Amino acid sequence: MATEGTEETECAEALSAAQRARIERNRLRARTLKEARLVTRRPINSSEEVREISVGKMRALDTGGGFLVEEETAAVVPTPLTARPAPLVHPTQQPQCLECERLFPQSYLFDTFDYSVCDDCRDDNEAHSLVTRTEAKSEFLLKDCDLDSRPPPLRCVRRRNPHKARFAEMRLYLRAQVEERARLVWGSEQRLLEERAAREERRERALATASRRRLTALRMAVRSSLYDGTHVQHEHTFGEEIYNADNDEYSRTCTECGHMQTYEKM
Repeated sequence: MATEGTEETECAEALSAAQRARIERNRLRARTLKEARLVTRRPINSSEEVREISVGKMRALDTGGGFLVEEETAAVVPTPLTARPAPLVHPTQQPQCLECERLFPQSYLFDTFDYSVCDDCRDDNEAHSLVTRTEAKSEFLLKDCDLDSRPPPLRCVRRRNPHKARFAEMRLYLRAQVEERARLVWGSEQRLLEERAAREERRERALATASRRRLTALRMAVRSSLYDGTHVQHEHTFGEEIYNADNDEYSRTCTECGHMQTYEKM
């Protein structure tokens, strides 16, 4: 009985990665079909009257068909459905998984990123997670030419920006491929870490220099105000003068600020 329970657990764990890949493909296909139906249901001609309605912060279009369509959704052009490559049936054509070294006919990572890892070995949290183009350039110190021009160009998936719907679509890359490309560009991981530390030091030094320049400019502005007439001079109001016989000097004190003036009389 214990053996049967162990086999069922291993089978469930083996199918989890494949199920995640199948869910991802079905989600993308359903979203594309939904966008295609929205545009198909909105045949707007030049002679058709379309009214704009503001609902809170959202602008909607009244098509006269009994429902409202969001302006952003109406402007979306559906991406054409691309047929998924057929599985490689013949063993001589099947790729070998880089993790378990087994042959497999088809997988999400192989079809999407041309990365030879089967669905059972797929790890969405670590090496097989997705990184944005900005993260690939800032964290791994890569340029646009390293991602697009250096052969072979890295594949990516495009997804709508979750924060700004009007922004361009995000381009997501496979972390394992980005790390491999960074090692190819910089020679080794140690060289990448050294360059990252050097750039961070230069950035901190530049920030310190800019802060020091702003402080110097502020001091110069305060000092110049003493001479350009913008600083209000205080006029002293002295009281009765006092004679100091020891030094043969006279002194008087301002009644407002306490400034003492010492002088001699000829």
